[in-house]
Amino acid sequence: MQAVLLRGGREVSLLTGDVSFRGLFLRTDDPPPLRQLLQVKLKLAPENDELVAHAMAVFVVPAGAAGQTPGVGLQLYAVSAEIRQRWDRFVRWVTKTYPDSLDTPMKPVATAPDTVNRQFPRVRRALTVRAQSIGDLHHLVTEDVSRGGMFLRTGLDIAIGSELRLFVAHPQTGLTFAVDTVVRRRVESPAERAGLGVEFVGLDDKRREEFAAFSGLDEMSGEEDVVYVATDDPLLA
Repeated sequence: MQAVLLRGGREVSLLTGDVSFRGLFLRTDDPPPLRQLLQVKLKLAPENDELVAHAMAVFVVPAGAAGQTPGVGLQLYAVSAEIRQRWDRFVRWVTKTYPDSLDTPMKPVATAPDTVNRQFPRVRRALTVRAQSIGDLHHLVTEDVSRGGMFLRTGLDIAIGSELRLFVAHPQTGLTFAVDTVVRRRVESPAERAGLGVEFVGLDDKRREEFAAFSGLDEMSGEEDVVYVATDDPLLA
């Protein structure tokens, strides 16, 4: 089931965790505040029926909580009888279709990166980057960006652990934002996916937020959706 949360006038795609007759748990390491009223859009199986409802954030599991997946528990709020019937029908369908999930840990039904359990959520974003240490004329392009780092599309042979000073260009003004980075990951194949994962170093919280504002991170949607379904209800019982 795909879940889209409307926050501050923008849509954020999240992973679905547990569902219950009262609400659902969404996997995220950037949860909304408690008691905040939100709008959530869902595609209900098996007919892929779209449901739009209001929900309230009733509990939060913070990132780093021992043995727990970070996220937010939402309780359906002030829904009509028609929406309630559709939701209850969906929960009964999940219970019947996935009975094993009542006694087993949540498992993904699609193979894709997990968007939680990262210190900083990533978003897909193409930004031009100039790397001072590998030639002022060599320009790179980002594939995804976060407050903690980015993935650069490049075939350059740069060793893991290398330090790079990068200048990220603003997508509209052309102004640059300088960041010091360390290469943490290399992807060499397939050729069209080759690149480097770099981590920002030496940034305090204020500077990270300045980078997020500069590059427009909060205006962009998250990375690929992954759908998780479980019918046990330890948190919304």
